[in-house]
Amino acid sequence: MASKIKSRIRFCLAAVCVGLIWCVFLPWVAEFKVVEERLKFLDDRGIDPSAMYYTELDAMDAILDRIEGHK
Repeated sequence: MASKIKSRIRFCLAAVCVGLIWCVFLPWVAEFKVVEERLKFLDDRGIDPSAMYYTELDAMDAILDRIEGHK
């Protein structure tokens, strides 16, 4: 019985931590100038950053440079 309570408390603490990261820390980071500039850069080109995979990030700069060169 005590182990079930401990498990529930751990789960609740983990959920609170995830909630704090999602609702407090990440919005705070998004306000950094460099992050705002990057998000605006992607938005201006119609790129959804949430649809980018980690394997594409290094290649993305070269792709964007190539696209801009054709404009």
